[in-house]
Amino acid sequence: MSCRLQSPFLRLLAFLVFTVGATPSGRAQGEAEPAVPERIDLTNFPGELVDKVVVPIPAEIFAVLDKLDEPDWNSGIELPAEGEQGRDRAILALIFGSLVGEGFIAVQAKNSDEIQKIGRRVLAISESLGLAGAVRPHSLAIIESAGKNDWSKVRDELDATQQTVRTTMESLRDDELSGLVSLGGWLRGTNVVTTFISNSFSEDKAELLNQPGLVAHFRTMLGSMKGSSGKSPQIRAISTGLARLEAIITQSEAIAEEDVNQLRDISRAMLDEYYFIKP
Repeated sequence: MSCRLQSPFLRLLAFLVFTVGATPSGRAQGEAEPAVPERIDLTNFPGELVDKVVVPIPAEIFAVLDKLDEPDWNSGIELPAEGEQGRDRAILALIFGSLVGEGFIAVQAKNSDEIQKIGRRVLAISESLGLAGAVRPHSLAIIESAGKNDWSKVRDELDATQQTVRTTMESLRDDELSGLVSLGGWLRGTNVVTTFISNSFSEDKAELLNQPGLVAHFRTMLGSMKGSSGKSPQIRAISTGLARLEAIITQSEAIAEEDVNQLRDISRAMLDEYYFIKP
């Protein structure tokens, strides 16, 4: 499949941000949602170009997955126990990104209670990162909009939160943390999507995971980290996990059901390093 590295859709999920710098869709509040295609179009998908890697807009990815199967998004919400404050800034950045990814899952589930919890957690982490001033307006808007069930506004504020943090960090010449925020969101989103696809496998849905260019981008980013953070056990474990993900994605033309199960388990193990901390 020669289009693998060129297709915008295959650079998927940073859904997460879910992530590597995805920007708000620009859809006005109250404006009708775009029609969801009957099948995935691998050659025409909205996204953002970051470091020559195209990252699709999270809401559009979820819309396609909804059309294919209508997953139970509430079952994908799994907010971890609190206790992030005081950790290494690199780990805090990963957690921050994953919390934003969690927010997108809660938006799909239209779960107001969880969104409000996530908004408060996002603000708390931003304080630990020294970014509360930039993030507070978005967090408060997320909490308020969730209380009103204004999901379009919540989604836009989540997108804006991620972009604000990235822009602020980059202005402070803190590109490493900016990249880790993106990685955290991508990992959380990838794990949820692989879980849903594993529960109801199809080749169309598995193609959502075919994103070797994005995985390679994150591996390069971690490999170039300087200082003690780049040598921490968590970062080294995540780097190893990315190598395993990349090996699975690039070893065959199509991603099989067994491959999806492995991607799910590996991404979960990576999240366990910093997000779902085991006692």
